[in-house]
Amino acid sequence: MEHNGVDEHGGHDGGHAGPPYSTEVLIDFHAGQLEPAAADRVRAGIADDPGAQRVLTALDATNADLESLRGEDLPIPSDVRERMLDVIRGFQTD
Repeated sequence: MEHNGVDEHGGHDGGHAGPPYSTEVLIDFHAGQLEPAAADRVRAGIADDPGAQRVLTALDATNADLESLRGEDLPIPSDVRERMLDVIRGFQTD
C-alpha cells in the first residue's frame, strides 16, 4: 500500500527501496503529512542523506521567510488579483 509516495515496504516513487526520496516525499515528510510508520521510515532513511538534508534545510528556510512576512500588508499585483477573482467567479453558480 502506498501513501504519499512511500509504500509500506519503505520504498518510494514506484516502489524503489529506501533513499534517496523524491522531493515530493520530503515535502510531505516536512509538512507532517505522512502516516507515522512512513514518516519513521523516511526519518531513518534521510539521516545520512545529504541531498535530503539540503531539501529539508531549504524547506525550513522557506518557512522562516514566509513566517517573517506574517502581518505585513503586501499588495497583490493587479494581474494576479484579477486572475484570482476569475477563478472565484468560476466557482460561483447562479
